[in-house]
Amino acid sequence: MNNLDIHIVGLGNLGSSLLKGLKNLDNNLTFHLYEKEPKIIDFINGEFGIKPKTELEAIESGVLILCIKPKDLNNFIEMNKKKISENVLICTVLAGVETSYISKFVNNKIIRLMPNLSIKDNNGFIPYTKTYEEDYLSFETILNGLGIISEYEEELFHIITAIYGSGPAWYLELSSKIAEAATNLGLSKDDSNKIINELLKSLPAFANDEEFGDIVEKIKSPNGTTEAGLNSLMADSFDKIIFNAINSATERSIQISKEINNE
Repeated sequence: MNNLDIHIVGLGNLGSSLLKGLKNLDNNLTFHLYEKEPKIIDFINGEFGIKPKTELEAIESGVLILCIKPKDLNNFIEMNKKKISENVLICTVLAGVETSYISKFVNNKIIRLMPNLSIKDNNGFIPYTKTYEEDYLSFETILNGLGIISEYEEELFHIITAIYGSGPAWYLELSSKIAEAATNLGLSKDDSNKIINELLKSLPAFANDEEFGDIVEKIKSPNGTTEAGLNSLMADSFDKIIFNAINSATERSIQISKEINNE
C-alpha cells in the first residue's frame, strides 16, 4: 500500500482511540493531527510524539477524519471547506450527522463510522455506511485492522448509535449498579469493584452464535439464585427500562440530526 495521509480533527476520547488503533497497524500511514484544547494537545504530544496543530491546513489527498462535536460541524465546514480537495475521503464519526448533510457543502466521497473506544486496541466493531461503491484509498481495508467492519443502510444509524456507540455506557452503568448493590449488602467497595471487573473480563467466554436468551437459560438453574434475580428484574419491568433507554438515545440521535439540518 502506498503511503496514505490520515488527518484527524478532534482528539478527544474517540479521536485519540482512532489514532492509537491506526498507529498500531503496520501500514504506511502519515498522521496529521488537529486540536484546539491545550491539555489535549499536550497529552497527544506526550503519548504519541506528534504535536497537533490548531488550524487545518490545505489537504490535497488522503483521509480526513472528523471527530469534532456535532454542534461544531457547521462552523468547521464554513471555515475549512475550501481547504479540502475533492480527492480527499471524508470520514465522519459524528452522531446524528448524515452523509447527505455534509454532501450539501462538499463533493467528496464520504464514509460514516460508528465505532466505540475498543478500536484503540484493534478489537473493535465498526458499523459504517458510505456514499461510494469501491474501497476508495483502501480505507476499508485499513479500518478492518481496527477490528470487524460491517456496512449498513444509513437509516439504521440512529439505532446503531444508541446500541453500539453508546453501548459501553449501558453495560458499565449496569456494572456500577451491581457493584453498588453488593456494597450495600455487605461487601467492601474495593471487593465489589474487583469482582465485577473480573466478571466483565469473563463475559466474552459466554458470547457465541446462540441467542442471548438461550445463553441465559443455560446459565440459570430452576429455583436457583440466578432465576430469582431474573424474576425480580422482570417484575420491575427491566425490559421496559432497557427499551426506554435505547429509545431515548435513538430519539436524541434523530433530534441532533434535525437540529443540524435546521441550522
